[in-house]
Amino acid sequence: MYFTPYSKILAARGLIRARKVPLHGGFTCPNLDGTKARGGCTYCDNRSFSPVAGSRAVPIAKQMEDGADYMRTHLGAQRFIAYFQAFSGTYASTERLRAVYAEALAQPDVAGISIGTRPDCITPAVADLLEEMAQSTFVTLEIGLQSAFDETLRAINRAHTFNEFGAAMDLCAGRGFDLCVHLILGLPGESPEHYRATAEALRPWEYHSVKVHPLHVVKGTVLARQYDRGDYRPLEQAEYVEALTDVLERIPASVGVQRFTADAPPEMLVAPQWCRDKNGVLSDLKREFARRNTRQGARVA
Repeated sequence: MYFTPYSKILAARGLIRARKVPLHGGFTCPNLDGTKARGGCTYCDNRSFSPVAGSRAVPIAKQMEDGADYMRTHLGAQRFIAYFQAFSGTYASTERLRAVYAEALAQPDVAGISIGTRPDCITPAVADLLEEMAQSTFVTLEIGLQSAFDETLRAINRAHTFNEFGAAMDLCAGRGFDLCVHLILGLPGESPEHYRATAEALRPWEYHSVKVHPLHVVKGTVLARQYDRGDYRPLEQAEYVEALTDVLERIPASVGVQRFTADAPPEMLVAPQWCRDKNGVLSDLKREFARRNTRQGARVA
């Protein structure tokens, strides 16, 4: 295998045939509510990537039950990971976080929890809580970095810096829970040199999995307006596959790849349409690895 599938990491944790159930914990983000900015990321509409983005009013137990029933029936899942996917899953008081997480973990056949968040939403109290939880269940924290370049982060209205990402990684190190880093390729103004540099910038830290996907344009976003004006051009599939291979060569082989592409619902996706063909992207990725005679981690110093 040219890269390490995340299923291998889960199997090592005793989570064979475990599936993530997306949940909405009722959270928001500091670049949405005015704490740091407004409008959110220029490319983001949570409905485009989270099937539960409209489920804020639905109790966690009901979300978990419905999601698990679907995955049992359609995917043959036997165990489940509660996945707080929508918005920033650590952006609340620790008292509220404890209650929300506990409700999800209390549901039948739930064997762990995965929490998506931003670097600036990880406090010492949050890290302490996750460390406590990790003593009795599987915990993984997914930190959205996207790019190591502050000028890019400003351009997409992330309203956090790479230094804040580093501080969050330092705070979480060695606490007994897994870390996942999320990256986006094709951000405005970036080139293959940026993608390679971002992957190499992760070297100081130990992390357990990675998510990478191409930037895609979703209706109603700032990015969609930029695209309509001709101010943004998405990557072509061949460009993305080459960039992804560059990145994975610089990711340690011990790191599981949770995602190598992503798209949006057909009614929301503007461009590029190729990102809907996940099997095609995977086939091209394998061919590129073979063409280069390389593998994940080949360029890790």
